[in-house]
Amino acid sequence: MAAPQAEAVALRAPSLPPAVVQSPPQVPSNECTSSGSEQASSSSSNRATPITVTMSSNDHVRDHGPLAMKAGMTTQGGDKFIPVRKIESGLGFFNVIGVVTSTKPPTQTRSQDWRRIFSIVDPSCMEDDVHIMTYNFTVNCFQKKHTEWLPQTEFGDIVLLRRLKTSTYRGGSLNGIGKDSPHSETLDDGFGYSYSPYYEPSMQGKEADYCAQLADWWQAIRAKEQGITVVQCAPRPSREHHLISEVTPDTSPQGYFDCTVEILHSFENTSGPHTVYMTDYTVNPQTNAPQANWCSPELSTYVFKVEMWGHAGLLAKTMQPGEFWFLPNARVMMDSYLRLYGKLVEKHKSKKLDEVENGENLHFRALLEWKKKFEQGEGRPAPPVRFDTKLIENVDGEVGFFHCTVEVLHVDPASTEEPLLYVTDYTFNPDLVNPAEPAPWALGLDRRIVKIVLEGGQKGKARDLQPGATYRIKNLRLIKRTGVKGAFGRLGGDERLIIAVYDREKEEVQALLQRKEKWKLEMKRDGVSIEPVVNSTAKSRLPTPETSEGLTLQQVIASTVCPNTFTFVAWVADLYPLYLNEATYLRCTKCETNLRRPWKCCVNCDDMLDMHCKWFYKLLFMLEDDEGNSITVSACNEECKLLSGLPPADLEVDKDAFDGFVARLQPVIGNIQEVHDGYVKQKDLPAVSPKMRFTVESWIANDNRGYGLLECAPI
Repeated sequence: MAAPQAEAVALRAPSLPPAVVQSPPQVPSNECTSSGSEQASSSSSNRATPITVTMSSNDHVRDHGPLAMKAGMTTQGGDKFIPVRKIESGLGFFNVIGVVTSTKPPTQTRSQDWRRIFSIVDPSCMEDDVHIMTYNFTVNCFQKKHTEWLPQTEFGDIVLLRRLKTSTYRGGSLNGIGKDSPHSETLDDGFGYSYSPYYEPSMQGKEADYCAQLADWWQAIRAKEQGITVVQCAPRPSREHHLISEVTPDTSPQGYFDCTVEILHSFENTSGPHTVYMTDYTVNPQTNAPQANWCSPELSTYVFKVEMWGHAGLLAKTMQPGEFWFLPNARVMMDSYLRLYGKLVEKHKSKKLDEVENGENLHFRALLEWKKKFEQGEGRPAPPVRFDTKLIENVDGEVGFFHCTVEVLHVDPASTEEPLLYVTDYTFNPDLVNPAEPAPWALGLDRRIVKIVLEGGQKGKARDLQPGATYRIKNLRLIKRTGVKGAFGRLGGDERLIIAVYDREKEEVQALLQRKEKWKLEMKRDGVSIEPVVNSTAKSRLPTPETSEGLTLQQVIASTVCPNTFTFVAWVADLYPLYLNEATYLRCTKCETNLRRPWKCCVNCDDMLDMHCKWFYKLLFMLEDDEGNSITVSACNEECKLLSGLPPADLEVDKDAFDGFVARLQPVIGNIQEVHDGYVKQKDLPAVSPKMRFTVESWIANDNRGYGLLECAPI
């Protein structure tokens, strides 16, 4: 290499860190973890100690199989990773991926920088027609502050290096995060949570595929090696076979394990992984028990969800319920609710099992025994107690727990007690009492309102409940206590006990709506007002833009005061986007650029660490009133209470986030989602959504008036 030694310092410009990918049979090759540095340098040695590979005469390994692999690749984004053998002086910045063949522990230089040295090879290092590897490439990584951010390379690891440059003194320079980084490491000597210099390639991209191929190539080399000098590294734990009941994110190594399972159910997401539900008939209390038609309540606690990506996702398409599989290299993950699920990326060595051919497999035999015990009831939990569905009017002291279908009237998450929920099914029960303070939503509902105290795991559900929406409540119980006036309900535990009901054609929903209409007629017949009392003088006065209460949309549009706040009655006649799973977008907050799908990071800013990319909502309502006037309102401003507590996410991938988003919107948008789905089927459905009292704010942008939703409530 002809570059002067001084360039080792002069070329320290910020760029991306390397990624280290473990090769089988240790940590899997396509789970790419990475280690970053402030600076690293690289060099190619003139000649490496020869590594001889001996092959039989009838094994044409260079013509087919893993050993036929060609070095070098280009990603979907156009980044080129060159073969190790093509690295030369004056190349400029380049990318390379290789297998670690030697490594040294970190040491300090004279300038007190931390340094780690390791060597890499790839298929280009093997001489054609001569099965001797006589070439390798040496990399020097430097870090000023944290040794933890040096690549933790060991023999056989796959390492991905980006923006490398050669120089004379042991090579050139590779920069990680920059001289003053990190800016948000949150202390703790480099172990801080909020910042990581690690580069993680997409598991669905060409980088991960290339790493997997390189791991297979290296494994083939090792299988046929003879007389290789191996650098002795500290031993690392091997992956083991585990029952689902045994695994945690701390399972060694790094949460990876092998398992033998029966397939229960699977579905393919439109974007993201293929989700497969499976079991080995053991229970892990940290998993999330599904509630679905395909899963009985007795089986639900035995179910383990696995997200299958890349090659494993293709394999998942072939899996059928009732089949038995051996799945190596799965990894335990934890979601935002601290529930465990699995992740599988590669299909290497995965195998469908047969009771005849694989009957001697000890793990398979154990699975069949567990299944037999489950079916015989030995390993099965006691059958759940079944409760009846009842109307509130039929609940008395002799009734314990029951199910009911109700309309939510009001939610008080900030009560001095536990969070409170007020519901009705429009039937009368003499044991109930009215709310302590008069409220508009309680008018005409004497002894028809049930106050429910939410305890334990039900507390967090309060913020997702929408007044005016219909819910099915399970395992409710009315309680009477000494010193407490009237009966009240209580819900606790972590089960899913409050379930939104969207299908208005269901029998119990139809019955609820009929009771509501009957109640309205009774109130009208008896002369009982169910509308909030309005001051007579205020009612006779035509609202002005300054009062902004009880307006029509025509008055809102005609208002000359801006910014302003308006309250009016209307309904959602339409919304944007057409499909709700497209109601978020990814934006780079550094260059203020909206990223098109399926990009997950900003190429312009070279933001491969996802430091600046954030998800935002994009949701517009077209509101219409009785007079036929309409305005378009943004429902994604920060002050909007409708989406409060519901952080934006990738709704095309995150099913839990999407379900929560739809549940939050449903009471407001009515059947608009079904109307949009009808466009595809060439069905023209009428839009039906409830009348609500909307409060919006106005502003001026680009000489045009815009409106943003602040809150909405049923009337």
